[in-house]
Amino acid sequence: MNKSIRFRTFAAATVIAFCSLGLVSAPSAQASTAGISTCRNIEAPRVAEGYGNGRVCDGNITGTVHDTKADGRCPYVRVYFTDGWWDSPWAGGSGKAVDFSGFHTGDYTGAEMKYISC
Repeated sequence: MNKSIRFRTFAAATVIAFCSLGLVSAPSAQASTAGISTCRNIEAPRVAEGYGNGRVCDGNITGTVHDTKADGRCPYVRVYFTDGWWDSPWAGGSGKAVDFSGFHTGDYTGAEMKYISC
């Protein structure tokens, strides 16, 4: 028997032996779900000054706030968590929109639209 055939036979026998002894196994279901994040939509009710939308995923906050009225008020989103809140940047000027991102610990509990005079 030539060396190539002997090596392939040995390799195949080794793989079969390891599998039958349980030394080779498929990844567990727990390992495949470990990277799944918990995401919630930011639900800030629309107000006369503007609106906002976004998501909170494992404390990472992303979204957009929109100013819809030329009234000297600049809207922003206040996002509430179990241990406090986080405020987005404000959007100024009718028709303007500002993307935001940030981070806050705690679990998301809600959001509301607020405004400042600008």
